[in-house]
Amino acid sequence: MKKFFLEIIVFICGAVVMAFEIVGSRMLGPYVGTSTFVWTGIIGVILLCLSLGYYYGGKIADKRPDFKILALVIFIAGIFIAVSTLIKDGLLISLLEVFDDVKLVSLLASFILFSIPSVLLGMVSPYAVRLKIKSLSKSGSAVGNLYAISTLGSITGTFLAGFYLIPSYGVIFILNLLALTLALSALLLYFVYRKTKIDISIPKPNPDYEKQYG
Repeated sequence: MKKFFLEIIVFICGAVVMAFEIVGSRMLGPYVGTSTFVWTGIIGVILLCLSLGYYYGGKIADKRPDFKILALVIFIAGIFIAVSTLIKDGLLISLLEVFDDVKLVSLLASFILFSIPSVLLGMVSPYAVRLKIKSLSKSGSAVGNLYAISTLGSITGTFLAGFYLIPSYGVIFILNLLALTLALSALLLYFVYRKTKIDISIPKPNPDYEKQYG
């Protein structure tokens, strides 16, 4: 179980990202509608923040590859998703009182509600790659496997949210479920790997690799 637990965490985080994105339209919908402009704002903000997460996740992982840090990142992402349920109504009402442009309101609300969780969840895959790599000769496989697993998680989250969760439950319930899922995943990750030590040095390629590419 421990051998594949990191992959399970990556899958879960991938699923949460897409479920959060789809539910995001329901968060904004009652106030600004669900037009193409709203969807464009949500998708654009989340993609931008995921790209920032990929970048900074890789940077931090190279300097401090530690399962505890990854667990903390996931836990904080869950906290911010939970916080979004508390502030979304007041935030949108306040923005509509200040700005007349619905497109601007939807974009600002998307940044405030979705940016931090998306950056943090974007950090998961590159951080997991660093924790998983044991040899440069197999680094391509490690990267490919984890990003494939993350994408499969995103596909699962998309269908689960669109076909089951949203038709069956309210927005607040779904967001709290996503937050709880991340919090529990983070705690399990911490306890499963709490005694695992990661070599911070760059893994050396095997001799055959050095002969061919060195």
